[in-house]
Amino acid sequence: MHVIVAAIDFGTTYSGWAFSFRTDYEKDPTKADVKHWHSGTGTLVTTKTPTCLLVKPDGVTFQAFGYEAENQYMELADKDEHKNYYYFRRFKMLLFGALGKHLTKKTKVMDEMGKELLAVDVFAMSIKFMVDDLMVVVNQRLTGIITETDIHWVLTVPAIWSDPAKQFMRHAATKAGIATERLTIVLEPEAASLYCRHLPVNTTVSDGSLTISEFPTGSKYMVLDAGGGTIEITVHEVQSQYTLREVRAANGGDWGGIMVDKAFENFLCDLVGETVFDTFKHLETVDWLHLSREFEFKKQAAGTQSEGNVIMHFPVSLTDLFETDKERKMSIKDTIVASKYGKTVELKRDKLKISHSTVDKLFEVSIQQIVMHVQKLMNDERMADIKAVLMVGGYSESPLLQRAIKSALPGIHILIPQEASSAVLRGALIFGHNPMTITERVLKYTYGIDKYKPFVKGKHQKSKRRITDVGDRCNDIFDKLIEKGLRVKPGETQVKREYCTVYKKQTSMCFCIFSSEEKNPTYVDDKGCTKIGTIRIKFEEPDDLPGRKVNLTMLLGGTEIIVELEDEKTGNKVINTAEFWG
Repeated sequence: MHVIVAAIDFGTTYSGWAFSFRTDYEKDPTKADVKHWHSGTGTLVTTKTPTCLLVKPDGVTFQAFGYEAENQYMELADKDEHKNYYYFRRFKMLLFGALGKHLTKKTKVMDEMGKELLAVDVFAMSIKFMVDDLMVVVNQRLTGIITETDIHWVLTVPAIWSDPAKQFMRHAATKAGIATERLTIVLEPEAASLYCRHLPVNTTVSDGSLTISEFPTGSKYMVLDAGGGTIEITVHEVQSQYTLREVRAANGGDWGGIMVDKAFENFLCDLVGETVFDTFKHLETVDWLHLSREFEFKKQAAGTQSEGNVIMHFPVSLTDLFETDKERKMSIKDTIVASKYGKTVELKRDKLKISHSTVDKLFEVSIQQIVMHVQKLMNDERMADIKAVLMVGGYSESPLLQRAIKSALPGIHILIPQEASSAVLRGALIFGHNPMTITERVLKYTYGIDKYKPFVKGKHQKSKRRITDVGDRCNDIFDKLIEKGLRVKPGETQVKREYCTVYKKQTSMCFCIFSSEEKNPTYVDDKGCTKIGTIRIKFEEPDDLPGRKVNLTMLLGGTEIIVELEDEKTGNKVINTAEFWG
């Protein structure tokens, strides 16, 4: 039994870590040691640090992570020594969507200046920093020596990620020094939901005295996990005390807080033009970093008042770049007056006054996408008995998003825990101590293998015809093992199939496992199909004739897939390893 559970919440914009002792968890599951980070500028203390990594010019040596990486990069840029360093931020989005389905050990990620390193190394360096940082604090807290086997690690990932993306994170964590058998992958909305199930009434900022910890068995509620990169929506149902089941598979999109940052960049481009803005970012890096950090604070306060203006520092270097362009006839101040922002934005020396309505507008596209998605889900008749919406994640702390969700869902209780941004981290610890708190999940994909089937003329594509020792076969057939939408329980075997060799003296049997967004794909190369891995079993002593039996089993109820092959003749077994994912 492990003494400590340590959780790493690796976010798109912010990351953090926490740990809890088993003895403390047994008394109060919400008790946790959460790291507090100091920004280094001013007195800002937060429970998360920016997901920024600074790597030395050799491309292999770690320099800094978080606020420290931001501050050191600013200092380097101030002395114009930053260009050879690698500075990565918000790189987690590489694992989302289509890109996340085609990851390999050779996938590269681009830094802020367009230089590339191997993605797995960038993720591993970041995780290693958090592991080392946490271990220092754990060792300070304990009088005895803590051994590696005393700690169980939990790493959070979005529930809408593909299987290869989840596996990529496991691979990066093992590269960072976490033993794979002491690592659990936890899904972010599940973790947040679990944490909130344990919260007493007075810790929720919302509809008076309502809290999900008091919901009776059978109550359903929506979890809206709004982060910097992704927005995830899932539906949970209360089971017995403190356990949950997933009623609807997680879905969502990339409409998080960084969409607002992109809108701010577009706003600046509107003011000064794209060319000047791009030059400013590359030549005046320090000023750009200060400006984006300042916007981060203004973004968090957006929506708290409607009168007056938001005042931001406007770098002199940006004015100079704009006004040194010989083609221009007007100053930056006059250009703004003549623009579409003439009545809502004003520049006075180095102060930019922006009306609250203009700042609020930067949130518009992101919030519209989220609200549309939530309303569409709520209109599904299966969602008729949803009692409440639980808003978690850093973006859920935005008053603008809170108001938009409340007005879009009249009559539905909106619950926001006081520490919405650290709910995932705290819930990940609860899951690490007791993974069986989630009793059932809904399959997001259909799973199958590529299989040879007897070739049928007129039905199968000619290009897929193969000649074997047991007759003509059609290859690339999607042999469905289990269909999306089914309810699956953790720890149970959902798939058990028997396959036979088709060649004389066959030395091995190889299975390519595929997932599909469709319920009934025909071929493994159909649209929406993704190869998620390969698993092979070798026969030490091949049979003279075809027909040797191999059993394939799959467990799909956990946060990750487990595939096992068994040679019926010898009893030899192979379970998917890191190599499975290529």
